[in-house]
Amino acid sequence: MTGQRDSQSAAKSLWRREFGDDSGTLAGVFRSLAAQPDRYDTLADPAQRLFSARVDLAPGAGSGFYRFLSVRDQIFCGITECTTLDERHEEVRDEGLIELHFQIEGPVRLSWDVEEGSPPPAQGNDHPVHEATMVALRCPPDLSYTVRFPAGSYRLLGIYVAPDLLRDSFGLDSNAVERLFAPLPGEIPLVERKINSAFVRALQALWDIPFDGPRDLMLASAKLTEIICLVADALDDGSDEGTQSFSQRDLAMFERAREMLATDFSKNYSATNLAKELGTNATKLKAGFKFFYGTTIFEYRKKYRMDYALTLLEQGDLSIAEIAQTAGYKRQASFTSAFKLHFGVLPSSAKHAAAPAKGRDASD
Repeated sequence: MTGQRDSQSAAKSLWRREFGDDSGTLAGVFRSLAAQPDRYDTLADPAQRLFSARVDLAPGAGSGFYRFLSVRDQIFCGITECTTLDERHEEVRDEGLIELHFQIEGPVRLSWDVEEGSPPPAQGNDHPVHEATMVALRCPPDLSYTVRFPAGSYRLLGIYVAPDLLRDSFGLDSNAVERLFAPLPGEIPLVERKINSAFVRALQALWDIPFDGPRDLMLASAKLTEIICLVADALDDGSDEGTQSFSQRDLAMFERAREMLATDFSKNYSATNLAKELGTNATKLKAGFKFFYGTTIFEYRKKYRMDYALTLLEQGDLSIAEIAQTAGYKRQASFTSAFKLHFGVLPSSAKHAAAPAKGRDASD
């Protein structure tokens, strides 16, 4: 037996539409936040042209917050520290900025082993990481892209920098990143780099700023400058490794991959065989999928399989063995282990918990 699931449930927007104006742009978010100092927790230093705002997730949407920073209208920053209850998506268009994205999530702490002789990382933090990487990209004027984030916990940092500032003040001038300054029509250039211990310490320091007063704005500005210096070093190494470019056709291919992973559980999709079926290579598919959907192919598919299985358990019409097969598991034991790891309870417990509620609904 095979199963399919409808992935077209309503998804909420990310912060461009959620907190910004009708333009749906990054600039619109900062305009809107600055115009509502009584509604949001904001800090401003007009003399230095520094601004910060914290926006908590609305009740019922999850927990946590977004932090927004701007430095002299040349550097913009968005920090995500939240757990969302719904999938969120957002269309991103060119605003003349180079985007720097850090994905920091998962079961491993942010303060991992550092090089021998290095000073210890910042203390007092608790920022888990799964696979910490930095991605730099530039959206060309003739394209837009959509990012989708399934419900879950995220720690993300996005920095948006004026290209002239990167080139003139940070000295970024490498052939490997030339397309970031002048993207070809119809292509989104993307460069990925691993984060080293220097990045870790700088990110920790930025995350630990309490934003209680003007001095914290100056400190945040300094830390953003330090992080961008590290980015310039990483990008300016002259290596083409981790460099990709995505066309409109690639974006459509990533969306097709997402739909297949979220709806078709009849096949055991790996990055390699999924790429083969879509007519691309696994390296491009993995890099693009992780950026545009905020997670790996494996984790994305697992989430939708588990959600689908939970829905079937709550309906109570199939046995656990049938549900395991419908969700794409050949062995019930494998399904039971995966379900317990994902939800923290056994499938049988979830099914029994749903049975009384179903009985009450039927008697109402």
